[in-house]
Amino acid sequence: MKNMSVTCRSHVRVLSAGEVHWQEWTPSRNGGADQRPVVLVHGLSDSCRTWNRLAPALAAAGRRVVALDLPGHGDSARPDAPYTVAWYAGVVAEWIRALRLGDFDLVGHSFGGSIAMCVATERPGRIHRVGLVAAGGIGTEVALPLRLAAVTGLIELAAPLLMGVGTHAGVLVLGGDFNAEERRHLARMNARPGTARALSRTLRHAIDLRGQRHHLMDIAHRLPEIPPLAVYWGERDQVIPARHAADIDRYIEGAAVRRFAKAGHYPHREAVSDLAPDLLRFLDEPRPAPRLRTGARAPRASATAARAPQASPRWQPWPDAAVRRWARSSLSPLRQTPQQDTGDSASPADLGSRPPPVPC
Repeated sequence: MKNMSVTCRSHVRVLSAGEVHWQEWTPSRNGGADQRPVVLVHGLSDSCRTWNRLAPALAAAGRRVVALDLPGHGDSARPDAPYTVAWYAGVVAEWIRALRLGDFDLVGHSFGGSIAMCVATERPGRIHRVGLVAAGGIGTEVALPLRLAAVTGLIELAAPLLMGVGTHAGVLVLGGDFNAEERRHLARMNARPGTARALSRTLRHAIDLRGQRHHLMDIAHRLPEIPPLAVYWGERDQVIPARHAADIDRYIEGAAVRRFAKAGHYPHREAVSDLAPDLLRFLDEPRPAPRLRTGARAPRASATAARAPQASPRWQPWPDAAVRRWARSSLSPLRQTPQQDTGDSASPADLGSRPPPVPC
């Protein structure tokens, strides 16, 4: 791995979803112009800062690295939006086009992995490599607390203060090797008005009582060609089972897989010394395009088709809707004042008072 000095700067641009904030790491030599840039997409209730260990390592090897805060997260806006996987992918594709990245590599963590796979269908440019880090959308299993939160809608009832406290506690439980300042920052970001609404809608569309709704195979057949694919996972993952890394071979032939024995849901933070050189080799070396397995289908494809005629107008399976009604009626006496989640996106005129890009 080359040893270059790296510069990190923060940027903001107004897109259709409001303000989008991102960080950019560039090597001292040519700003990474002689190699493809790398686009990083974080997961739920996280921010672009989750990459502050991996991104410098990639930039030190000569890559330009950009990582955005998804809408509803970090320093980006919290618009009144659907927050579906496809909607997120559309925003990310719009941002990539705004940066004029014609050729790039794409890496997504957790829910960001689901978004990364969907971005490929938007074709914002030529995606040469895709890296999935503990990614959603490869299997159906996901942690029970997320399933319950998705079907009850409890998160949308949470006051900003509770969102911040919950974030702090969750990071301590799930790991990720965040230091105290990083935990405080993430708690502050998730306590901002509009975050609870964004998270609740995201979960509602992505997860139900049975687990993850969306799968790689839901979109793989829409791609003219699947880019070379690498999957990275921590064996101690408490959010999405590590066995999903091996499951990728059931659907796609030729994907590279690497698992880390001492890492959990954040191998890009907990095992960066092993992951970074492996990822760089994957990005740099020639790779054949992977192929779909004959007859491979998303695990819930048949069940979804069978349920479609009975789906309610709100697109909620009966058990989910019943649990949500019970939760809202049970908790309504506890709510002293209604919490109003409002977006906080800025107009283009507001940007005039902002300082120029600043160091991260």
